[in-house]
Amino acid sequence: MRAREVYVTGYGLVAPTVLDAQSLFQRICEKRSCVREHPLFVELGFPNAAAGFIDDQQWQQLRAGFDENPSAQPRQTVLAEYVAKQALQHAGLQPEAFSQVASGLFLGANKYCANSQDLDLACMCLDERGSLDLDRFLQRQERVEHPFARRVDQQTLHLAKRLGIRDHISTHSDACAAGTVAIGSAYRAIERGEIDLAICGAVELMANELPYYMFNSLGALCQKADVPAQQQSRPFMRDRSGFVLSEGAALIILESKQHAERRNAKPLGRVLGYANFCESEKMTSSSRDGSKYEHCMEAAIEDAGLLRYAIQHVNTHGTSTQVNDSCEAHALKRLFGDLLDGMTLSANKSALGHSLAGSGAIEAVLSLISLRDGVLLPTLNYDAQGAEFPELRFLSEPLKQSINIVLSNSFGFGGVNSSIVLGRA
Repeated sequence: MRAREVYVTGYGLVAPTVLDAQSLFQRICEKRSCVREHPLFVELGFPNAAAGFIDDQQWQQLRAGFDENPSAQPRQTVLAEYVAKQALQHAGLQPEAFSQVASGLFLGANKYCANSQDLDLACMCLDERGSLDLDRFLQRQERVEHPFARRVDQQTLHLAKRLGIRDHISTHSDACAAGTVAIGSAYRAIERGEIDLAICGAVELMANELPYYMFNSLGALCQKADVPAQQQSRPFMRDRSGFVLSEGAALIILESKQHAERRNAKPLGRVLGYANFCESEKMTSSSRDGSKYEHCMEAAIEDAGLLRYAIQHVNTHGTSTQVNDSCEAHALKRLFGDLLDGMTLSANKSALGHSLAGSGAIEAVLSLISLRDGVLLPTLNYDAQGAEFPELRFLSEPLKQSINIVLSNSFGFGGVNSSIVLGRA
């Protein structure tokens, strides 16, 4: 029996500088970056203060839209609820719709990283040997929330309760691929007939001190502090020197075709195929010839029941690191060969920075808008003359062009590779 068709009927998004998907799409069309100098990084004296971050003004609006006391919940829960409300409104759904049919929640989120205030508090609770006295730490009155309230699945728990979801609830912590894995997992559950309705995507808030230290120690962050913040994310350029840390969230409503038609929902797009593999190459990079990435993309296209020539546009992972961009470029050349002459490509992280788990979900939403509106986004800071792989047709200006199929890639640390094929409604 042929697997069921899966429709996209709504989405919500928050990214640095913007509070909705259409504003982000328009901003990138205008070639305006979401990357700025992070005041916190400047205050701490970091050598490079560039980041994509949700600012105080945005947080005021996010908290104002929270139904409970926002100070009693961790930030990622406040963000998740705001984006979920957007997605439901866009899909024309009420929260109770999820409890009335077999439904699921699939949310990408990586570990919560302590900030400097958390570390200061922990330092005050060290015993004579320099070890953390956990009892003393838990008993301190200064904290504004329970120290374990920010576990990785806290926002998943909150949304599941708010929406009354009981059939399938999962949190995906698959590094930079987590958002795409969450969407792909929801697609699989609907395709197989396990559920009829899903909300899926990712929430990531790691644009703070500890992630900066961690990724900088790996040499993964941009090393060119003398370059303006908005120009530092330079995917596929010869002079790229690392990614820019970012944050954000996007959630998508998926429905079986039958469920969407029963409620007369207007589809915004379709999920056609998906593939996910964990390679055993290296913690921070893939096979240098691109073969592992090629295998993932090819499997997603095959899962969609398509041939390679059907792919018209690729939304690349494009982190702006030397190794990742090179691996992905070789994979694209291996898989598509001469077909690349008629294909367009984009790298959204050029405008957004790298929001880790959030990136795949945000990029999926941007791809869906391109399919719906027939506008392909430019890659900021890209110039074919300075590109390492000029044979790849990355757009440096927005292009008005109707397309039917997009392949979107997410390749994460730890060897988690994920590709998803999206189609026009």
